[in-house]
Amino acid sequence: MMAFASLAVQAQDKDWYGALRLGFQPYTIDLEGTVAGRDFDATADLMDVLDETESMWGFEAEFGKGRWFLNVAAFYQEVVSEKGNMTLGVETTGSEFAVNPMLGYNVYRGDRLSLDVMGGIYYVRLDVEVDIYAPAPLGNLSRDTDLDFLDPMVGVRAYYAITEKFGVSAAGQVGGFGVGSEIHVVLGANLVYNFTDWFAVTGGYRWWHWEYEDDDATLSDLEQTLYGPIIGIQFTY
Repeated sequence: MMAFASLAVQAQDKDWYGALRLGFQPYTIDLEGTVAGRDFDATADLMDVLDETESMWGFEAEFGKGRWFLNVAAFYQEVVSEKGNMTLGVETTGSEFAVNPMLGYNVYRGDRLSLDVMGGIYYVRLDVEVDIYAPAPLGNLSRDTDLDFLDPMVGVRAYYAITEKFGVSAAGQVGGFGVGSEIHVVLGANLVYNFTDWFAVTGGYRWWHWEYEDDDATLSDLEQTLYGPIIGIQFTY
């Protein structure tokens, strides 16, 4: 998913607006967990992801009227990570879908600074296959499982217009609180250049982390951290 940024600063003086943002994040992903009582950790760095990702897409759409807005972000990925060698190692194959609707309110709107508060949910579904290769007496282990959870989330975001064309946005969300995951955090920041009042390009960085536990499941706990630069284009109406 793309960095959660202020999409429609140019449209704040309108009665209503719509905005769409498309982006690409060449990320690094870290996974740690326990499957069938065995701990594992796997990392797919930037080059691994670019080389081994089967598919990836994401978008962010926003609709607002006055100071209220609804922002919906969605993301899907398939990735393979290998660590170790043919004798001792771990291969993790996973697909992940996430959707994040947030209702927000603009609490401050100055000449240069805009500040929003948000609340909503974050749904995550993950399908994982873990193959652990080990010499005797441990032997090989292969397990596949899936998990999904729904987290309550709260967040803030801000945009500061450095010039009429150029600005910076930052945002953060936190949630989970044991309802779905144990903890769920999303942080991001972007530089924004507005070519026109309806088209802009963005570039920045995003960090996404969650921790999930289920003592009765085959995959009893899993931590995911996804981070890296992000670039995008956005349209505002």
